[in-house]
Amino acid sequence: MEYTNSWGSQGSAPLVLIVLLNWNSADETIAAVASVRGMDYPNFRILIVDNASADDSVLRLKQLAADGVELLESPINTGYTGGCNLGMKRALEMDAKYIWLLNNDAIVPPHTLSSLVALAETDSSIGLVTPRIAALDEDRLTFAGGVISTKKGLYNETHDPSEASEWNTKYPDAGLVIGTAMLVRTDLVQKIGMLDTAFFAYFEDIDYSARSANAGFRNVVDSASTVRHLEKNRNTRPLEIKPHYWYYMARNESRFWRKHRGLLGSMRLAWYSFHGFLRHWNRLGAKSESQDAILAGLWDGWWDRGGPYHPGVGMPSLPAAIVRSYSRRRVLQPPGARG
Repeated sequence: MEYTNSWGSQGSAPLVLIVLLNWNSADETIAAVASVRGMDYPNFRILIVDNASADDSVLRLKQLAADGVELLESPINTGYTGGCNLGMKRALEMDAKYIWLLNNDAIVPPHTLSSLVALAETDSSIGLVTPRIAALDEDRLTFAGGVISTKKGLYNETHDPSEASEWNTKYPDAGLVIGTAMLVRTDLVQKIGMLDTAFFAYFEDIDYSARSANAGFRNVVDSASTVRHLEKNRNTRPLEIKPHYWYYMARNESRFWRKHRGLLGSMRLAWYSFHGFLRHWNRLGAKSESQDAILAGLWDGWWDRGGPYHPGVGMPSLPAAIVRSYSRRRVLQPPGARG
C-alpha cells in the first residue's frame, strides 16, 4: 500500500507523545531525536526518560532539553517497563491521544508516525499499532506480524508478510505487536493500565498485546511503514547477544503464560518454552555466562519471580545439574534416538 500524508496542520492531527528511553546510550538517543524531528507529522512532543544512567548521559541530554525536548530523570533503573510507564503517565497528564514507545536505536523514515496515526484513526477499537520492523544492517524484514491468544495458548510471530496476512484473517482478534516502535492509544492505557513492571524488560510487549486483545481492542501492523532496528537474532547470531537478554526471555515467557493461564493451565506451554531455551543453551557452549543466564531465567520463571537480572545469581546447583544432563541427553539427540 502506498503512503500519502493526510495531515494538513497541527490542529487536525492528534497529539502524540514520543517516548525514548535512555540508559547509558546518549549517542543513540541524540540520533533518535534528530530522526524523529525530521518526520512530517505535525503534532508531537518528545520525552526522554533517563533510566538512572551511570555515564554522562544526563549532562548531554540536558542540551536537548534546552531545545524543546522534555527530559525526565528516574533516580533508579526501573527497567524498560518502568521507564516507559513514566512516559505513559506523562502522556496522560498532557492529554495526548497517543503514545509512541520508540526504541532509541531505531531508524525512522519521515512518514512513519503520520502513517501509524492515520491507521489508528480509522477505527477507535485499534489499541496498538506497529510498523513493520526491518534489520538495521540487512535488507530484510524481521517482523511483519504475529498472533497472541491467551485463551487458545497461541503465540507466534513472522517476518513473512504473506504469513502475517493469513494469521490476521484467521485470528482477527488476536493480533500481536512488538515494542520497537509501538503506538499506544491512551484510551487503552486508561482501560487496562500500563506495562507490567514485573517483566522489567522483554516480553512486556507480548503481554501488553494480549491484555489489549483480551480487553476487546485490535492490535494491527501498518504495512505502509517500516522502521529499521538492530536485531537481536537468537537463532542466527546467538553468541552476539548479551546474557541479560537470555535471562529475561527465558524467565518472562513462562511467567507470561502463568500470569494469564494459571499454574496448571500454563504447564504445557511452559514446557515448550523450556525445551526451546534448552536448544539455545546447547548452542551457547562458548558463552558460559549466557548459558547460566538461561538457567537462572528458567528457574526464576518457574517460581514466578520478576524484577531485574542479577548476574551471578543462578539456578541452584542440583536442579542445574539435572537440567544440563537432560539437555545433553534429550535435546541434542536426533529424532527417534533413545536416552
